[in-house]
Amino acid sequence: MSEKVPLTLIDLAELLTFIHADDRDTWLAVAMGVKAEFGEAGFDAWDGWSQTGDGYKAADARSVWKSIRKRGTGMGTVIKLAKDNGWTPRREPMTAEEKRRLNAEAEARRAVRQAEIEADEARLAVMREAVASACQLIWEKHCKPQGVSPYLERKQVGAFGVGFFHYTVVLAIDDARQRCDVWVGSETREFFANLPNPRPDSISFLMFKAGTIAVPLRDAAGKLWSLQAINEQGTKLFPKYGRKAGCFHVLGELAGADVVAEAEGYATAASVHMAKGWPVAVAIDSGNVPAVAAALRAQCPDVPLVIAGDDDPTVAGNPGRTKAEAAAGQVGGISAFPLLPEGEQGGDWNDLHACDGLEAVAAQLEAALAAGEPSPAPSETEAAAPAGSSENGGQGAGLTGEQVLRRFALVEGTTHVWDQDKKTVMKKTAFEALVTKPLAKAWVDDADKKLIGADAVREIEQARRMAGKKATALGMTPIERYVYIDGTKDVWDREKKRRIPEGAVKMALGDAYALWLNSAERRTVDVDHIVFDPAMTKDPAVYINTFEGLPLEPIRDDAACENLRWLISFLCNHEEEAHDWLTKWLAYPLQHMGAKMDTAVLAHSIMEGSGKSLLFADAFGQLFGIYAATVGQTQLESSFNAWQSRKLWAVFEEVVSRDQRYNQVGKIKHLITGKTVRMESKFINGWEEANHMNAVFLSNEILPWPISDSDRRMLVIWPQETLPEARQKAIGAELAGNGVAALYGWLLSLDLGEFNQRTRPPRTEARQRLVALSRAGWQTFLHQWQTGDLGQGLWGACLSTDLYAMFLEWCQRNREHAMSQTKFSLFISAEVEKTRSIPWTDGATRRFGAFFFPSDPDSSLPPSLAAAALGQHVTEWRGKARMAGWDVDRWEHLKAAAA
Repeated sequence: MSEKVPLTLIDLAELLTFIHADDRDTWLAVAMGVKAEFGEAGFDAWDGWSQTGDGYKAADARSVWKSIRKRGTGMGTVIKLAKDNGWTPRREPMTAEEKRRLNAEAEARRAVRQAEIEADEARLAVMREAVASACQLIWEKHCKPQGVSPYLERKQVGAFGVGFFHYTVVLAIDDARQRCDVWVGSETREFFANLPNPRPDSISFLMFKAGTIAVPLRDAAGKLWSLQAINEQGTKLFPKYGRKAGCFHVLGELAGADVVAEAEGYATAASVHMAKGWPVAVAIDSGNVPAVAAALRAQCPDVPLVIAGDDDPTVAGNPGRTKAEAAAGQVGGISAFPLLPEGEQGGDWNDLHACDGLEAVAAQLEAALAAGEPSPAPSETEAAAPAGSSENGGQGAGLTGEQVLRRFALVEGTTHVWDQDKKTVMKKTAFEALVTKPLAKAWVDDADKKLIGADAVREIEQARRMAGKKATALGMTPIERYVYIDGTKDVWDREKKRRIPEGAVKMALGDAYALWLNSAERRTVDVDHIVFDPAMTKDPAVYINTFEGLPLEPIRDDAACENLRWLISFLCNHEEEAHDWLTKWLAYPLQHMGAKMDTAVLAHSIMEGSGKSLLFADAFGQLFGIYAATVGQTQLESSFNAWQSRKLWAVFEEVVSRDQRYNQVGKIKHLITGKTVRMESKFINGWEEANHMNAVFLSNEILPWPISDSDRRMLVIWPQETLPEARQKAIGAELAGNGVAALYGWLLSLDLGEFNQRTRPPRTEARQRLVALSRAGWQTFLHQWQTGDLGQGLWGACLSTDLYAMFLEWCQRNREHAMSQTKFSLFISAEVEKTRSIPWTDGATRRFGAFFFPSDPDSSLPPSLAAAALGQHVTEWRGKARMAGWDVDRWEHLKAAAA
């Protein structure tokens, strides 16, 4: 036997001249063979040969060459193609050294190629996961269940589980940095503005414009890997690195179906689904049909499977029909093709729908199902034979060698056998009993027998068992729905968007809990990586962001929200300064999503029916949706505060009872200014969450709770009128229509100027009244002393004992609670400077006493601290007090009684 001598690049150039480059399948096979043998060094030879074929495009050639990663067709296939066309290898004699050199070079090329393959596979795995995470983010945050699609309207089909885009979203993919970024709305302008020109090959993007639909592509376990974008013109696009093989989208529910179908494109699948009501899987293209058929058969082993194929005889090889028939044969299904009106050259089921209506689609599918025999299907005897049974005494089930080869696969690394029809694993002895030992031995020795990996078997079995565990309305599989929170005994429920205890998952999944727990696909997230991030600054590949966007899309129609805008001014009693501040306060966190205001709003009045709840609870509750809460006293006082999680807006109604109004002030202040909140919930570990909640407090109390004059956190408004009935009806109509969406659009357009989250509210008349009502007795006395209400000229230096005596008389007059002189002096000295005991004289007697000295330049002060000057000032101050009606002569008696 002659020694095999590898080809050189010189041989390759000559060999390729014997092969025609016109057929695309041959062109691809040659590319795979050349790259497998020569790696990147073979491109020039292959590209030069490609240029001899019709329709050559340099960009297409580079793209195809780059896409070849794994070993597929080998060089042997290329050599055979050349030999079939007359090529013969060179026969020049070679020395042993030349042979060794050529073999060494070939081996080195293979090693380099293997390293390239491994590096490509590693990079591909990383990028596939990155694209999957980005697609999941887009699907969850930016796809809406309803919308408008000219493509669907043109195809006359409905939306079944697809997503709509109401604004532009760009998925940017960067090979060099191995990451994906999602740009939304106005951000997309920034992305394109910073895009290098010319754009490097390492950067690609997929743009979803308004009017585009997205078809989610998931694997058999339910994980979303990619999105197919179908724009208004019907162009179908995929993100680079998005996994397609084995992924599909199902219209309808597989569980409990009597018949399951599969089609290539979405519109075709939708026509079949609308005509028959069957669940239909979208395989995306003909090459993916067999893999999807296998996944469907694994999930629905005993249900008729109809491959609703495309038929286009004008395309070389008619791949739609070929792949559909092959897939049906592999899974024991039925392939069905539409019969279009005379003169039509092939087509798909949507073409039939457009020509003759859904009735024609239904009739032809029913006929195909009634007449179709699975091809090749297991025989009746074969299908009835129990896998792994030896009840027939080892005589087998009457299977032929060809049937055994079709039906069974060896589980790699074991002696177990996989029954493709029963979807079960059997031991070697059971297999021999079923098919007879001679057939079993012949099958084992046959090099063409099918192989299946042990991991694949486990995945199929798990997919079957998990398929019955769909989760309520969204239909998430347990693997997709439940994410373990590392470091806790809690689980994140992606459907309910909340933490749940481990026991709740056990109750929901039953015997499938162990499958979820031990699945390699089970997701885990760090306890600190579950965040509420309305600004969307966190990397979705690392964090679970519980914010999904506001439920309303803004509309710019000022007339549609005219009465709601009027209501804002009405509640401010049409005071310009308060109205201006309130509108900007409402607009700022909408224009800067997630902004935490350092201020809040208190709307209180003894008059009911002013429309406070109508604006703050109803309108803004509708705007913020699930991120809004209406809170009562019980929730505020409870030790469990999970109601505050994931909230951007809260309306507190009568949250402080009269006996608790002084005790809850600290908690209210923290709600307004706290940057984070410790969440506590029953049966779940507590967690820390960023505080993005902005608050409005509503009350019908004159004094909801006390606020001090120095506290500038609160805009206080006091509506003075009841809402007119006509306005109330008009506002109700706007709430029922597009009024809130229009109000949202108006607030987004508002010019905020220099307003920000720390801008202090104006001192309204209502606020000043509340401050006055909030003062303690000594504070009211101090305020009246400062403002001259106790008497003209009394705001100035005075003996602390004289001021205390006046305070005692004031308490008697106003029926306020008095206090000791020590406490009184300590309270007053916190606001007004107090001296130590210093000498003063009334002209006859030298005395000692402490004085209060206000720092206000308008206060009356003695000319110096000399004893005589102080004495003269004391005399004058007491004289002014007498003039104001105070009983100065009894003060010594009052002080003695208080002592």
